[in-house]
Amino acid sequence: MGVVVRHFWLAFVVVTIINGRYWWAGVQARIRAQPELEPGYRRLYRGYLFWGNVPWLLMGAGILSGQVRSMFDFLQPRSGNPYVLAWWWAMAALFALGTMWMFWGGGAETLARHPGFAMVPQWPASKLRWLWVGLVVWNVTIGALFFVWSTTPGGAAPVPLPAEWARVLFPLLFVALWCLMGVLLAWIGGWGVLARHYPARSSSDGRRFWFRSARLGGVNYGGCLTLTVSAAGLRVAALPLFRSGHPPLFIPWGDVAVTAGRTWIFPWVELTFAQCPGPTFRIARRLAEALARESGGRLRLPSLA
Repeated sequence: MGVVVRHFWLAFVVVTIINGRYWWAGVQARIRAQPELEPGYRRLYRGYLFWGNVPWLLMGAGILSGQVRSMFDFLQPRSGNPYVLAWWWAMAALFALGTMWMFWGGGAETLARHPGFAMVPQWPASKLRWLWVGLVVWNVTIGALFFVWSTTPGGAAPVPLPAEWARVLFPLLFVALWCLMGVLLAWIGGWGVLARHYPARSSSDGRRFWFRSARLGGVNYGGCLTLTVSAAGLRVAALPLFRSGHPPLFIPWGDVAVTAGRTWIFPWVELTFAQCPGPTFRIARRLAEALARESGGRLRLPSLA
């Protein structure tokens, strides 16, 4: 177990590579439709693999050098370990480089011209810059909390927190962060935009599909959705635990357009909606076929190429 914890940074490298391959396969249909975008997508893909792995490779370098015991040591920036402190400075440099690229290097415009990259929503460049600012502020805030509450070389936290406060503060902080994360994901993926155009005013009768997965925009919803099929349309709701920022949706069948594709060996179906053409709702082909059967032919699926 100690070896696994010590080298867990390798798992993050593998996950980063898998995610990169996943979204690269997902943009192949866009590349076929607009071949002139392929060089830009390739640059983004290579940049994602390189810069996305820099934090984990730096962690691995510190651990393999024998100066850092495990990844958890990097959560103690005031421990006095120079490798840990260098990692934090490297993260600050990455955010600075990202900010320069987004604002002055044409990064926001590049992302706007190449939809489907990673978890980046399909927004104009100006809005993407504000999203980047929000992510930087979020990460700086989290980093500042680590600096404030991490232990010093003497073993004491620089700002001791009374035990009676911790029992109240940490649950409240967890709930607040959970709700904030739900709102942020709804904003990034496009659920909030869809809710303005397709609010579900009441519960719908029909066949329910519980604990289903989908991808909306750049956000994956793994096993936390309930889809209800009726003669009038499709109702999409998040489970109560994940409903922060995610009010239920109801989309009439007449507003649904369907495209089909394949990611590696997994076929998928993507739904787009007439009143809100930006966000795309991607589900597994098998689930889409079940929805089509229950819709009585109102949802028609194209054949795979």
